[in-house]
Amino acid sequence: MPLNPSPSRHTAPPGRHRGRALLLAALCLSWAPGVLAQPAPVATQAPRDAFELGAVVDVRRPQAEGLRVMAVTPGGAADRLGLRAGDRLLSLNGQALAGVDAPREALARALQAGDGRLQVRVRRDGEELDLAGTADLQRATGSAQCGLVATYPPGGTLPTGLLAVDIVQVEGRGVPADGSEPYRLPPGPRVVIVREHVPPAAQRSRALNSYASRAVVIDVAADTRYVLAGRIHGPTAPGNAPVWQPVVVQARSEPCR
Repeated sequence: MPLNPSPSRHTAPPGRHRGRALLLAALCLSWAPGVLAQPAPVATQAPRDAFELGAVVDVRRPQAEGLRVMAVTPGGAADRLGLRAGDRLLSLNGQALAGVDAPREALARALQAGDGRLQVRVRRDGEELDLAGTADLQRATGSAQCGLVATYPPGGTLPTGLLAVDIVQVEGRGVPADGSEPYRLPPGPRVVIVREHVPPAAQRSRALNSYASRAVVIDVAADTRYVLAGRIHGPTAPGNAPVWQPVVVQARSEPCR
């Protein structure tokens, strides 16, 4: 499904906590079974420091042409490097990524092995480029702070100009098939990928592959619920896919436990 190469961004209200700009990169999994974003509440692991790339990378399977960058967090390490959605990662910190058998593990090892440094070789439009910079450091604080992300209530009447969406990835990880919401996210800029809601087959007027996905960056604040929908741009003819962009239609205070 197509992804918007320039994700929408929602910024937390002034005065709310803002975390360091980051996006999971090394450990992000796209549509991979067994690695799922968790609905609230979630079990927590002992916190530890980690270096982050600031990009969603497709690590579902080996890719001889290099690992595809799917989205970049504004202001994150990848953005500072000049990485773009659609780039192919050939190597990171001297470790090959093209064609490796376990791309998720290889990317994680390469990122942490740099000790905060990033030496990246990418392929863009058939040309190889070398990029250098520093990774984002996510320090383990042990904080239980979090925000909540959900879609417009199922069965609810959407305001004019909005369409229903489903969350399909949170920070590069697929979500449970049962659509359990809300999802807990630590404070800071986070990438969520949503797809236009797909009705049952008997109710569809379009081909299944016409239901597109889009990325939105949410500047998550603690104890805040963000409700997502799609904003339609312009009229849509019957049977045609609408032109839309994901938006936060509501941000309200709600304890995240």
